[in-house]
Amino acid sequence: MISLVKKNFAFFIPYFFALIIGGVALLLWSKTVIHLYINSYHCPAADLFFSNWTKLGLGIMIIPVALILSFIRFRYVIMSVFGLAISGGINDTLKIIFRASRPEKVFSQIHQALYLVPKVEIYSDYSFPSGHSATSFCMFCLLALYTKNNFIKFLYFIIAFFIAYSRMYLSEHFLRDVYAGSIIGVGSALFTYIWVMNSPIFNKFAERLDKPLISLHRNNK
Repeated sequence: MISLVKKNFAFFIPYFFALIIGGVALLLWSKTVIHLYINSYHCPAADLFFSNWTKLGLGIMIIPVALILSFIRFRYVIMSVFGLAISGGINDTLKIIFRASRPEKVFSQIHQALYLVPKVEIYSDYSFPSGHSATSFCMFCLLALYTKNNFIKFLYFIIAFFIAYSRMYLSEHFLRDVYAGSIIGVGSALFTYIWVMNSPIFNKFAERLDKPLISLHRNNK
């Protein structure tokens, strides 16, 4: 695990730094104070950007990702599907257990107005943890583990980070929700990667799994 993290420092160093900053904020201020601060910064360009960027955190994104990975390595497809399934299962279970109220509902109960982005559907319950954050961090952490390019690894972190931030910008989640969601996502990604890469069951079929599922090249006879 430690060697895997070190090898992918371009993703994990900024992620751990974000965890430290977020953790300090959660210790010092309440979820409502943090959210009001985030909510105070908005503009039409950011509204447009985040209302669309947040869609990258939808579970359905596994379809195009799996399709692309099919041309690279079948094992990557398996890891991605299993990783998101584990992440989603943990996240949804916790949502049902806690059934936490989302920002709009919390602030309406204390008669505090929030800026809400126009044309964005706002939900009321099942706030903790953030599903978009769990999905995005799981998916892009796995993609970072698949690539050797450190710049691309860092870029994957940036993509996931702003998907998580979009959930707060749109007042769909509090910081604690996206914080927990990211941990679930990264934890699921690491667990799945180590499991699928080292499991005797999968390695028994390594010759097939470590080839593209879909090949554009035809064998010449």
